[in-house]
Amino acid sequence: MRVGHDVHLQLRGHPKYCVRVADTLHSAEQLERFAKGVFLAMGAAEEVAATVAGHLLRANLAGHDSHGVIRIPQYVAEADRGDLLPGARAELVSEKGAVGMVDAGRGFGHSATALAMSWAAGRALELGIAAAAVRRANHLGRLGEYAELAAARGVVGIATVGVVGRGGVTPFGGRGAIGVPAAGEPMIYDAATSAVAAGKLRLARAKGVAVPAGAIVDSEGRPSTDPNDYYAGGALLPLGGLLAGHKGYGLALASALVGGLAMVGDDGATTAGTARAGDGGPWLAGAFVVAIDPEWFGGAESYRMAVADVLGALRRQPAADGVDEVLVPGDPER
Repeated sequence: MRVGHDVHLQLRGHPKYCVRVADTLHSAEQLERFAKGVFLAMGAAEEVAATVAGHLLRANLAGHDSHGVIRIPQYVAEADRGDLLPGARAELVSEKGAVGMVDAGRGFGHSATALAMSWAAGRALELGIAAAAVRRANHLGRLGEYAELAAARGVVGIATVGVVGRGGVTPFGGRGAIGVPAAGEPMIYDAATSAVAAGKLRLARAKGVAVPAGAIVDSEGRPSTDPNDYYAGGALLPLGGLLAGHKGYGLALASALVGGLAMVGDDGATTAGTARAGDGGPWLAGAFVVAIDPEWFGGAESYRMAVADVLGALRRQPAADGVDEVLVPGDPER
């Protein structure tokens, strides 16, 4: 794995782990050990540190560097501010039939969301369908990983996240992921509801490159391709651009509101605090996951075979000029 200037691990408060990575080649195992060591030094429990480090490395290996080890300095900064509590442990605080609630305790969102999806998948195998919400979580990484977790258990997995908007206290900005088991590789859809994921802006800023036109506006609402404008009070544009951005906007809002179910208390106030403008993103999030067992809807094996047939037919389509092969969601990450 080649890591360039996009991963500058200057970790204030943790001198043992302070390094500046030049354009060098590091194995995934080296980076995972490094990441785990940082999280342990921050005060995370062994299993939490291992979960988060493994999650970040798998994001890198899946081609999503925006959700990989580049996030380590962000987590350290959040812990230094007191926003992230590394020692917190996610807990299943309630379960009633097919519904569960996980409290992240202002800790890492990765272990909390994994716990929620694991619980939902297990309960779905018993009851056919189950859902769980996550509250008081920090950044939870690549959402597709939780859809993959469900598909590996043989169930359909759906995950969505709601976040506190930059400088605000109302959940806004959503992402969604769906994992569908198949005979063979599952179908994994994972995408932001904005024109580009915020993490891609972090990566572009670190590399000093422009972002695609139509992805962001600056603080005055003017179109921009400079990722620094986003971090200076700008905003992401919704999926669909000028022609169909209203569809992306609606999808983003719906995703955020569903993902933020556990972020709103009895008094109508969100459980999250105001985002830190200098960080370029929110620091508390809610997630909502659903698991569905196909066995309860006609048979799991026949469903997996049918899904495999559909995916195979799509991949066998003739490719257009300039395209090597037709892919389905999840193929690029493999």
